[in-house]
Amino acid sequence: MGAAAGALVAFSNAPATAQQADQPTASAGGSLEEIVVTARRREERLQTVPIGITAFNGAQIAERGIQSLSDLQHYVPSLEVRQQDRNSQNFFMRGQGINGTSGAWPGVVAYFADVPWVISGPGNYVDIDSLQALRGPQGTLFGRNTTGGAVLLEPKKPTNDFEGYGQVIFGDYAREEVEGAVNIPVVQDKLLVRISGSHEVMDGFTRDVSTGQDLDNRDYWAGRVYIVARPTDDFENDLIYQTYYSHTNGGSVLLTGFNPNNIPGQPKGQFVTLFGSARAQAALAEQQALGPRATDTGGMYPLDVTYHWGVIDTARWDITDDLTVKNIASIQDMRNRYRVDQTGLPLKLLQVTTATGWSTSWEQYTEELQFQGKALDDKLSWTAGGYLEFLHPAGQTVASIIASPAVTVTSGAVSNNADGPANQTSRSQALYAQGTYDLSQFVDGLKFTAGYRYTWDWRSMSVAAFTTSFGPKICTQIGGTIANNCTLAMGAPFQDPSWTLSLDYQLSPDTLIYVTGSHGYKSGGFNNNTPSLALVKYGSERMTNAEIGMKTDWEVFGIKARTNLDGFHDTLANAQRSLSLQVLLPTGTSQTQTIVSNADVTIEGIEFDGQLIPFQGLEFSGSYSYDYANYDGPVLIPTVGSFTGIPYPAVPRNQLSITGRYHLPIDESYGDLSVAAVWSHRSHDQFATDNSPEGSRPGYSLLDLRLDWNSIMGRPFDLSFFVTNVTDKVYTLGVYDLYNTTGTVSDVLGEPRMFGVQVKYRFGPGVPAAF
Repeated sequence: MGAAAGALVAFSNAPATAQQADQPTASAGGSLEEIVVTARRREERLQTVPIGITAFNGAQIAERGIQSLSDLQHYVPSLEVRQQDRNSQNFFMRGQGINGTSGAWPGVVAYFADVPWVISGPGNYVDIDSLQALRGPQGTLFGRNTTGGAVLLEPKKPTNDFEGYGQVIFGDYAREEVEGAVNIPVVQDKLLVRISGSHEVMDGFTRDVSTGQDLDNRDYWAGRVYIVARPTDDFENDLIYQTYYSHTNGGSVLLTGFNPNNIPGQPKGQFVTLFGSARAQAALAEQQALGPRATDTGGMYPLDVTYHWGVIDTARWDITDDLTVKNIASIQDMRNRYRVDQTGLPLKLLQVTTATGWSTSWEQYTEELQFQGKALDDKLSWTAGGYLEFLHPAGQTVASIIASPAVTVTSGAVSNNADGPANQTSRSQALYAQGTYDLSQFVDGLKFTAGYRYTWDWRSMSVAAFTTSFGPKICTQIGGTIANNCTLAMGAPFQDPSWTLSLDYQLSPDTLIYVTGSHGYKSGGFNNNTPSLALVKYGSERMTNAEIGMKTDWEVFGIKARTNLDGFHDTLANAQRSLSLQVLLPTGTSQTQTIVSNADVTIEGIEFDGQLIPFQGLEFSGSYSYDYANYDGPVLIPTVGSFTGIPYPAVPRNQLSITGRYHLPIDESYGDLSVAAVWSHRSHDQFATDNSPEGSRPGYSLLDLRLDWNSIMGRPFDLSFFVTNVTDKVYTLGVYDLYNTTGTVSDVLGEPRMFGVQVKYRFGPGVPAAF
C-alpha cells in the first residue's frame, strides 16, 4: 500500500515554501515545509484552504526559470497559456480565458498586490515573494469577475533589515541579464523602502531572411519602488510604483497551412483568391524549406514596443483586534506599438502596422474598500467590501491594417482603426461579502464558508462605421450616411451575481476534505464589424462550478509526502466564442468576418499536485490534470450552424509535470550542491474556436536540466547552470488561424534549446561575509 501511494505521489507538484524570495530554497532537510497563501484575502496555510491552489515563492520561480506565463503553464494543473507575441500572453484555466475578440474580458485575471495587473512577458517576475494560481471561479473576493481562476503575484515587501541581492545571467544568443534588489530601513519599523529592477538583452532565435534581422529577441527594463510607512502601531500604508519598457524586433509568425478550397461550400480565402493556388503552395514550401527558426517577412521589419507603468496604494488600519479596514487604490497605463504580419507571408495580405504613435493605449483605475474581522467568539471570520474599476483609452491610437487593394473592398476599409481596448470604455462596480464559520461545536474540524457578490458592468465601444467592411449597410440601419461620417456607438449594461458555498472538514491535523459550489460571471460586449445590428452585442458568460477535493500530508516508513487532489464539474452558459460568418459585402462580393457569439459548454476533470521525499536529499514534485470539454448541443447560431462536433479550445486532455531534485551528500561547509530535472507533457490542443481543419496542434514534451550550488564554500554566492528544452523540441504557443478569412494559418513557436549560467550575491543579517 505504501509503495502504491508513493508511486502516485511521484506525479505531484511541489508548491511554494515560506522562505524569503532572495534566499535559496534547495535544502537537504528532507521535510515538508509550511506554505502560506492569501487565496481568501488573509494569510492561511495552503493545506487548510478549500480551493485548488498551486503556489511558488520567488526562489522557486527562479529555480524553475519562470520568466513568462508560457513557462508557468508547465507547473500548474489545467493551466494553458496562449501567445501571439513575446510580450502578449493570455491565461486559460480549465478552458476559461479570452476566447473572443472585440475586447472580450478574460476568464482568468492576474493580480499584482491585489490589483488586476498586466503580467505577461519577461521582467514581470523580479523580486517576487509568492505566486499563487487559484483554479475555479474567484469572483466573490477579488476585484474583477472570473470564470476560470486567478493568478496572484505578491512582491517582496520591505523589512527592517538592510539586505538584498544582485545577480547576473549569461547565456547563448548573447543573453545578458542583470537583476537586483536592496532593502533600506530608513526609519526602523516606521519607514521602509525596497528598490528592485532588472535589465535583459538577448539576440533573437528566428532570422528574417529578407532583412537579416533577428526576431524573438529581448531588450527590456523593469523597475519597482516599494515604500512602507507605519506612523502608528495600528496603521500602515504600502505604496508601490512599477514600470516596464520593452523594445524588440517583434515575434516571428510562420506560415503552416492555407485553405485550398477542398471543402464543399467553403470559401478558399483571400490568399488563394488573390495569388492563386500555385503561389500559395510556393509560399508554404518556402517556409518549410527555411525551417522553424527562419521566416520571410518581405522586408516588413516587425516591431514590438511596450511601455507600462502603475501605482498601487494600500492603506490598512487595525481599528480593533477584531476589525481591520483596508483601502486599495491603483492606476496603470499601458501602451504598445507594433508591426506584424499575421499571415506569416512575404506579402502585404494582412499586415498590422503603426507608423507613428501607439497601436493600443489605455488607462485603468481601481478602488477597493475592504473590511475584515472576526465575530462570535472568533468562530466567524469575515470579509466584505466594494470594488470600482474604470478602463478607458489613454489617447489617440492608430493601427493600420495593410491589405491588398483587391481585399479592401470598401473605401477606407479597416484602415486607421483603433485596435484592442483603445476605442472601448468599461466600468465595473461590485459589492461583496464572504464569511467562514467554525462548526466545531457540532463536529470537530468542520467549517462552512459562504460568499456573495453582485456586479454592475457597463461596456461601450465607438467605431466609425465607414471604417468597417459593412459601413454603408450599418450607416443605413442607424439612419446615417457615409458622407456624414456616421459613428456606430455601442453601449449596454451587464450585471450578474457571483457566489460560493463550501464545507471543509479537517479530518485530522494533516488531512482536509472539502466540497465547494461556486458561480462566476464574465461581462458581455460588442462586435465592431458585423453585417447586421442584430449581431453587434454578445452576452455574458456564466460559470457554475461543483468541486470536491482532499489535501493531505502523510508519512509511511520514513517516506514523506504531500498530495492534493480535486475533481470538478463546470457548466458554462453563454460561452463567448469567436466564429467566422460568411456574409455578402455591400459590393456584392462574399467575405468571411469574425464575430463573438455564445454557446453552452460542459467542462469536467481531475487535478493533482503534491510532493514526495523518499529520503533526505531526494525530492520529487509534479502535477497532473485531466480535462474534458464539449459543447452542449445542438446549439444553433444564425448564419453559422451548430457548434456540435466542433472541438472546444484551450483544454489539453492531459497535462503532466514531474520535477526531481537530488542534493549531493557533501559537507555543509562546501554549501548545498543539487541537480534537478523537470519533464513536462501536454497532449494535443485545439487553437481554433470555429470549424477550421487546421485548428489543432499535436502534444509535446519538454525537458529542462539545472545544477545549483548555493552558499558556495560557506559564502553568500550562488552559482547555477541550466539548459531549457534540452531536446530542442519545436512546439506551438499560439496560432493565427485565419483559415476562413485570409485563408492562411500561421504559428507562434516556443523557444528552442537554451543554456546559461547564473551568479547571485546575497547580503544582509544572517548572511556570511563574502570574504
